[in-house]
Amino acid sequence: MAERTIIVRVPTTSANLGPGFDSLGVALDWVAHFTFQFEDHRAPDPVDPVERMAAQAVAALYDAAGETLGGVRVGCHGDMPVGRGLGMSAAARAAGLVAANAMLGNRVSLDDLLPMAWRLEGHGDNIVPALLGGLQIVADDEGSPIHVPIAVPEDLRLALLIPEFDMPTHESRQRLPESISRNQAVHNIGRAALIVGAITQRRYDVLRVATEDILHQPARSTLFPAMYPIFEAARAAGAHGVYLSGGGSTIAAFVSG
Repeated sequence: MAERTIIVRVPTTSANLGPGFDSLGVALDWVAHFTFQFEDHRAPDPVDPVERMAAQAVAALYDAAGETLGGVRVGCHGDMPVGRGLGMSAAARAAGLVAANAMLGNRVSLDDLLPMAWRLEGHGDNIVPALLGGLQIVADDEGSPIHVPIAVPEDLRLALLIPEFDMPTHESRQRLPESISRNQAVHNIGRAALIVGAITQRRYDVLRVATEDILHQPARSTLFPAMYPIFEAARAAGAHGVYLSGGGSTIAAFVSG
């Protein structure tokens, strides 16, 4: 096999949207570019963790297809920060699967790649919009991924505040409560449903309430004490609703534009 280069563009993503923990995610306009150089001979494993995840996704699809992978060199290009709640691990895995599928002759559709992508990433709220785009509702049905896209009005935007410190997802998840009360569950279920209705019906006036969360954001605020004051400042400046993107530290605000 002669050396072949494939370039994949993948959107960064914002997950949870406040109350939709592990069940709501949206693709952003901010795009990461991954370069894959496929070679006949084994290449050294990437040092960069994002590039390594992309290479591992390539190897996973080759293995599933029963094909032999020679070697692959990966480069990630752009200014997308890692560990800020913008889905860079999902972007890397989506890019690796798309590149491998292209090398194998595009044997499967993006929807058919989704189960493997979900397994590699561990949850769907970032990987589904990274792979398929748009705003997605996601659920895991006993190992089978389910997703439903939501149309986003053209006049609704997300404004991002990206702090200069990271909040690795595995670390911030360790702060989450092991159990919640029935009232807390009802609080988040109602608001997760409300945010879908608010977006689809252009009821931006209820996004302030719809983005409220008591399942994961209070625990994560212990790593980010300024989070709630920033929320208040964003709302005072005219944001419809504000939330912690993914596991943080990026803060996302719904605005009209």
